[in-house]
Amino acid sequence: MMDSQALTIELDDEQFEAVLGDNLLSSLLSQGADVRYGCRAGACGACRLYDASNCESILSCQTTVASAMSLTRQTPAESSVFSVLRKIPLDEVSIELTLLGPSDESFGDRVLVSFPFEKLSDEQAHFYECMALNPAGAPLKVVLHKKYLSAGDWLRALALSSNDKLDVQLSTGVRKGRLLFEMDIADSPVVVISSPENGIFESYWREALLDYTPMFLGHFVLYANNDLTLSLADDALMAFLQEALANSGSTSLQLIYHGQNVSAKDWSKLLRPLRIHPNQLHFVR
Repeated sequence: MMDSQALTIELDDEQFEAVLGDNLLSSLLSQGADVRYGCRAGACGACRLYDASNCESILSCQTTVASAMSLTRQTPAESSVFSVLRKIPLDEVSIELTLLGPSDESFGDRVLVSFPFEKLSDEQAHFYECMALNPAGAPLKVVLHKKYLSAGDWLRALALSSNDKLDVQLSTGVRKGRLLFEMDIADSPVVVISSPENGIFESYWREALLDYTPMFLGHFVLYANNDLTLSLADDALMAFLQEALANSGSTSLQLIYHGQNVSAKDWSKLLRPLRIHPNQLHFVR
């Protein structure tokens, strides 16, 4: 039967099978493919893959398998040289860099950063994906985490100083780095909820949101758990949201979830008793 036709899905150097009409993300995950995902509703962009056959980026959670596909996790990017304006150690394992490049308007919501060095050995340069912390018109900020860098690149990061150069790849065909503008949250009461690894971005959210609204009502970090969905059952999270609702007055409270692996459906179950509509929740991976 046509609806049971098996099709080959190539993802980088691996091959998977999918049935005609399957949801692409669900099919890949069921076979153990390493694909990131977040809301599973097409909002956060975490599951974005690049379709080499059609030369376009796709959201795998919103894609129905209609033919064999050749996919990659890497979206084509343009590489530019950026200069270090400022380096701030945030703690013993993370560093914030402020970078200046040839354009302050061309960032996607993620960038890839690499450390140039003299290739005196077999060591290869690595690009590290970072969230692009840049309000429109502002220099690019990125946060480097020790656990995501090689030992050599962490030492290079520690040694960086003003005017040092970094290679930065800017994704093409991806929304620009204007996340808050796109959310349309101006003058609304807002809270940010982060996954554990993104808790370090609290100061960024506080600073960035104050440019959009005088009603930033707080930041909450989910407790670490192998299944982050279970973290939504935390009584402290419910108390945080109830207090934010009380402080928001009669206007609609806006929520930003900075993380992955918690679906819009799971969020909806949490927010329904609080009478928070799904369109009040925004995803940033």
